Amino acid sequence: MVILAARGEARCPVPFAPVCTLTRRRRPVIRMLADARASARDAWDGARVRARVALGVKLAPGGRRTPLTPPPLAEDDEPRVVGPVAEISYEDDVRARGVAGERALSSALAGLREPLVVRGGAEAWMRAKDWTLEGLVAAHGEWACDARVVSEDVDEGRMFVYCEESHRAVRDGTFTAPSTTVRMPFSTAVARVLRSSGRGGAYVQSDVASDMARACEAGGASASFSALGVESQGRRLWLALAGSVSPLHFDASWSTLTQVGEGRKRMLLHQPFALGQIGLYPNWHPLRRRGRHFAKNACAWEAIIEPGDVLVFPPRWAHYTESLGDRVSIAVTQRFTRPREKNLETVAGKFQHWMEKSDRPNALARLLSLGLVDEGVGAVLPRDARTGEVERGELSGWMSTENDEWRAAAFEGANVVRQHITDDDLIGIYCRGSVARGEARSMISDVDLIVVTRDADVPEDVIRENLARRLALRFSHMVKKFDVRFEFADSAESVVSSGAHSVDVFVLSTQCVTICGCPLPDLLPSSARVPKPRSLTSVRGDVADALRHGSERAIMWALKRLIRAAYERYALPRDEVGFTRDLYHSVRLAALHANVDISSDLATALVVCVHSPKLTYGDLLWRAQSAALCRRLLVLLQ
Repeated sequence: MVILAARGEARCPVPFAPVCTLTRRRRPVIRMLADARASARDAWDGARVRARVALGVKLAPGGRRTPLTPPPLAEDDEPRVVGPVAEISYEDDVRARGVAGERALSSALAGLREPLVVRGGAEAWMRAKDWTLEGLVAAHGEWACDARVVSEDVDEGRMFVYCEESHRAVRDGTFTAPSTTVRMPFSTAVARVLRSSGRGGAYVQSDVASDMARACEAGGASASFSALGVESQGRRLWLALAGSVSPLHFDASWSTLTQVGEGRKRMLLHQPFALGQIGLYPNWHPLRRRGRHFAKNACAWEAIIEPGDVLVFPPRWAHYTESLGDRVSIAVTQRFTRPREKNLETVAGKFQHWMEKSDRPNALARLLSLGLVDEGVGAVLPRDARTGEVERGELSGWMSTENDEWRAAAFEGANVVRQHITDDDLIGIYCRGSVARGEARSMISDVDLIVVTRDADVPEDVIRENLARRLALRFSHMVKKFDVRFEFADSAESVVSSGAHSVDVFVLSTQCVTICGCPLPDLLPSSARVPKPRSLTSVRGDVADALRHGSERAIMWALKRLIRAAYERYALPRDEVGFTRDLYHSVRLAALHANVDISSDLATALVVCVHSPKLTYGDLLWRAQSAALCRRLLVLLQ
C-alpha cells in the first residue's frame, strides 16, 4: 500500500495518524514476543549444546560466513608494532631452580615495570582441569555466568566495547551502550558465542565458578602473583569466538592474563605515555578508559599468549586484544593493586622508580637526577652546516696538569703495545676520547688507544691481556679499563691520500692525539672529518650475533651499537646537529630528532649499558628483557 501511494497509483484509505498510534501501541507487545522468541531460541540452543557434548560431539562455530579472524582495522589506524614483550620459560628459568626459582620469580614480579610473558606458567592449571570447550560445558553447563552481548543491530558483532552500564546516561537512554552484560546459563552463552556470524556476538566475561577457582590454585606462576600486590579483582573467565576483539583500553591496576585452554590471544600494548595519543574518552563518559584509535607516533609491543602461558602487565598500559584459534579462546584474568615503593639504595631500585615515569618528556633528565647516568663524560663536536665536516675536538686538555696521571696511563699502555710490534711495522699509536680531551673521570673513563700498523698478524688478544695484567692494578684507582683498537695500512702516506682506506680516518682526524709515530691527526685532509654511519650499516648482524652469544658483555655491546645506530639513523643526517659517539648524547639527540617516540627504550638501553643487565633487571629477567629491548630498538631503526 505504501509503495502504491508513493507511485501515485492509490491512497491509503485509513488516516495516517491512527495507524501510527496503533503501531505504537503494538510495539511493546511486538518487543515482548521478539524477546520471548529469542529466549526460547537461546534455551533451545543451550540444551542442544549440552546434548551434543553428552553425545561426545565436538562443538563447532556456526555462521561460518564470517571467517574466524579479527575484523580488519581502518587503513589510517594501523599500529606500529616494534617488537615482542619480554618472555621467560617457567620450566627452564623458574621450576628447574626449585625454591630459589620461585623466590626469584616473586622478586622479579615485585620489581617488574613492563609487560612479561611466562611461557608455560599455567601448565599446572591445565593438568588439574579440563579447560576444553566441551569439558567446561560438561562440568558447568547450568552455571549462571555473565556474557557481554553486542546488539543485533551492530554490523560487526565481534568487536566487544565495554561500557559502564550503571552510568546515568546509559540508564536514562541518552547513550546507547555498544554492548550489554546478560546473565545466562553457561551452555547458552557458549551457544551464543559459537553462532556469532557478524551480528549479535557474545563474549563470556564472568567471575569463575568456585571449582574453577580451585583449579586455578594448582601452582605454577600464580603462586608468585601475590608479589604484584593485593588482589583487587578475582579470577574471571573470558571465552570468545576466535576473531573477537576487545578494542584499545587501559586498566588502572596490575593485570594477569592466563591462557588456560584452547585458542590464543594476541595483545598489542602501548606504554603509558601513549594514553594522550589514543583519543581517550573523558572520565565522565560511559566509555572512559577506552581509546578511539592507535597512537600515531608511539609504538606497540606485541604479546602472543599460547595455551598454558601467562601475561603480566602494569597499570595504564593501553592494550588491544584479539582472540585467535580454530574455535574459541579461553583465558582467566586477575587484577592487583599495590602501593608505590621507593627504593633508591640500589641500581635496580632507582631504575624501577624511574620506570614508573620513564615515558615523561623529562625522562632523560630524571636519569641524571637519580644518578643513573652522567651527561658530562662525552662531548658533542660541532659541524660545518655547509660541508658537514666535524670540527676537530678541543684537545688542549691533553697536556693540562689535571690530566698528568691519565696521560701517563696512556703512555704506559702505548709502551706495552710497542713491545709486541716492531718499529718498522708500527705507523703510530694515538689516544682518543675523554683522556685526549683532558676530561677523563675516575672509574668512569677508559684509556682508549688506536694502533695503526703494517703487521696484520699482531697478537691482539695477547696485547689486551698484557694491558689488563700489567696496568689494571697500577691504575685501578682511576681507569675503568684499557681499550685498544688495531687498524692496518701499508704506509702513513696511503692513509693520508686514500679517503676510502680501511683505517678510520674520521676518528683519527677529529678525536685523537699522537702518542708516538706519524702524526696522522695533523696530516689528514679536512674531507676526512665528514662523518659516515658506522654502527647503522652492520647493527642487525651485530645484534643477532650478540644475542646468540647471550653473555652480559655481548648484550651490553649490542645495546651500545643500537644507541649509536639510533643517533646515526635520526640525528646524523642533519648537518646542523653536532657529532658524538657518547652514549648519553647519542640518546638525547636521537630522541630529539626521531619521527617516533623512542626515548623510553633508548634511555633504558643507556641505563643497561652503564650498569649492566643484571644490576638493572635482576638475575631472573635480565636476559629476556635485554633481548626484547634489543629487538624493539632494531625495528625502530628501520
